[in-house]
Amino acid sequence: MTTHGPVLLRVIVRLLWLLWTAELLRAENFTIGYITGSARRPGNNEYNRPGLAISGAITLAVNEINANPDLLPNDYLNFAVAETYGESAESLKQTALFWQSNAAVIIGPQETCVCEATLAGSFGIPMVSYYCPETVVSNKYQYPTFARTRPPDYQISKSLAALLKYFNWTTVAVLSSDASDFSNVATTIIKILKASGIDVATHRTWQGTYYHDFTENPFVKLVEETLMDARIYVVIGKQTEYIGLMTYMEERQLLNGDYFVVGVHFDQYNPEDPEEYIKGVLQTHVDTRSRRAFQSYIGIISSAPVYPAFQHFSAKVDSYLESPPFSHPNPFKTKGLDVPRKINQGAAHLYDAVYLYARAVHQAEANHDDPLNGHVLINYMKEQTYLSAMGYMTSTDENADAKGNYTLIAFSRLPGAEARYGLTPVGTFEHMEPGEGETIGLPVRYRLRIYDRIPWRGRGPPAAVPACGFRGVSCPNNNIVGQISV
Repeated sequence: MTTHGPVLLRVIVRLLWLLWTAELLRAENFTIGYITGSARRPGNNEYNRPGLAISGAITLAVNEINANPDLLPNDYLNFAVAETYGESAESLKQTALFWQSNAAVIIGPQETCVCEATLAGSFGIPMVSYYCPETVVSNKYQYPTFARTRPPDYQISKSLAALLKYFNWTTVAVLSSDASDFSNVATTIIKILKASGIDVATHRTWQGTYYHDFTENPFVKLVEETLMDARIYVVIGKQTEYIGLMTYMEERQLLNGDYFVVGVHFDQYNPEDPEEYIKGVLQTHVDTRSRRAFQSYIGIISSAPVYPAFQHFSAKVDSYLESPPFSHPNPFKTKGLDVPRKINQGAAHLYDAVYLYARAVHQAEANHDDPLNGHVLINYMKEQTYLSAMGYMTSTDENADAKGNYTLIAFSRLPGAEARYGLTPVGTFEHMEPGEGETIGLPVRYRLRIYDRIPWRGRGPPAAVPACGFRGVSCPNNNIVGQISV
């Protein structure tokens, strides 16, 4: 018995090893091609290297998925990293190289995306972007394998339409920056508003970047040219420029309950500094003009992450950033400070991108579809609902674009003994069930839910159209023009 014991043990170990090896051979290995911008070319001291604050999220997601027996139990994820140095040509090159190396999916790119999405589509490789804001890549006929977890900027237009319909603001003037990013969004917004039954009476643009009280105010001319055609203004640009519009309208004595401004914001709401939304870029405090003017303003902005869930997520991302393959040390710790680095929403979009892909692979395999065929796999990324790393539920639409989660912000006095003011959340936008939006005339399924007070300067929301119409067309015997143009 004793002589056979070691032999039997060796046989058992050998059999277990063979079974383990066979299981590995049956398992599918999926290599993720991660395109990031985390380094600078020699001599380039300006590139901000956004990957330094988010890349740990891909390690976190991959490790969690590989440890999850219910998501991809017979598969294994790994990833390779490619650097763009902030250059579009390098980003395109790395896309092609990942295809040559048989990557199963590309997560990225970091900045540019249109040419890369075209290339990925021609190769049939799925591309899930955690950054790309471009509207054009939503076209699945031209970009058939492209998905994204960062909501494209145009998604905010659907919430804007819901807001205007809610207050019955059926006629508006649109003012937008002529910068390409904002002008593209403005075009989409105007299209959505018109489809929602909202009349865009006029659309005007301003040039360059306005610095409040330091450069000529472009809104003086825009307001004078449009105040006879609309009472409700929609402004699209940098939030620090909006103060020029608001303070001039206050000086012009228009913000007495008759006129109102709706601002479109492209950053994530920062609950730590509500004052920043009513200050110019070079201002250190909120002045009296701003306090009065912004009582006639509401804004739509990307919702802040949910705490403490996002705080826990950020700590994990920070830890993985310091580990291989990234090895990006926390700059505060290198100086002896026990301070975590700031992890932004890009990390959440990156984490969500990996999970969106993994869930698509899981569904494709369950239906006996080829998970390596990007044209097939993209269908499993459309109209999916999931818990984002931001801490709230979100979903993708019919184009595999993340829908976004938006908040309504309005003027309020901030808590505390000191008299401080800013813009704080007063409402949120909810997705409605299919068909529900059509009952209120909306081509998109969003609904505004207000949960806090809006400080109207009057008896409530101003009317979109004055009693006698614009320029007095409904009251020809009244001198409406003279009454307004003071």
